Amino acid sequence: MTTNQSQSHLKRWLTIEDVEREYGFSNNTQKRMRRLKQIPFSKIGKKVRYDRLELDKWLEDNRAV
Repeated sequence: MTTNQSQSHLKRWLTIEDVEREYGFSNNTQKRMRRLKQIPFSKIGKKVRYDRLELDKWLEDNRAV
């Protein structure tokens, strides 16, 4: 899905693969950013999930001007 589509059609909780596909962050980059606490994520057991709303806000807050 592209960012042009309505937010209501997008699932809120994303897997590592979803973030790689939709945002372009490789698995290794995500792993490094999680370890350094640079990216917002949730973890239940061994499963990592990203909240799309938090991820979008984080990207907006950290954009270069």
